[in-house]
Amino acid sequence: MYEKILFVDFDGTVTSEETLEGILRRFTDPGEYAKGEAEFRAGRIGLPELLTYAFSTIPYSRMEDIMEYVRSVELRPGFDAFLDTAGAMGIPVVIISGGLRSYVEEILEPYREKILDVYSIDSDCVDGYIRLLPEYRSDRELMNKTAVMKRYDFGQSICIGDGYTDIIMAMAADTVFARDVLAEHLAKAKKPFYRWGDFFDVEKVLKEL
Repeated sequence: MYEKILFVDFDGTVTSEETLEGILRRFTDPGEYAKGEAEFRAGRIGLPELLTYAFSTIPYSRMEDIMEYVRSVELRPGFDAFLDTAGAMGIPVVIISGGLRSYVEEILEPYREKILDVYSIDSDCVDGYIRLLPEYRSDRELMNKTAVMKRYDFGQSICIGDGYTDIIMAMAADTVFARDVLAEHLAKAKKPFYRWGDFFDVEKVLKEL
């Protein structure tokens, strides 16, 4: 039983840009991805199906190129200091990502001793292309972040996120740090949150909670 626990998104939160979106923009065939997007916007498929389809158009031989791209993206400032503060306060940190395990774990390796658990999406090669193997998929999410949250016993949940895929997690959390699309959604939903720019902002508020 944890008194407090932190659930943190990876793409666009730990990283300084949306790496998952960046991968799709750089490595999918624009025409093929446009077909998937049209199906998604028409409501014929959900986000999990769109992402699964998009990755299935990327040759597995491009995995190293994907890794090189993600390695080139800077982490959001203050991440290491934030982990130190959370550790000093006895608040475990759980990273929950809809990104590929191969790059999520590599990027987080230098900080792994400061992180309780990391959840991300496994992948495989099928007929020469990338196949996603999500363990916590739901109808609405490729990575069902609230299902991961339910694995833990806690008194207060704190989530940090930035995008559309963090909305359900944020709505379920007791305390939320939000930016970008997530902040816009929570403001409309009248869900209280702390607006943040980097992890130094989070660290400052965390000390006062």
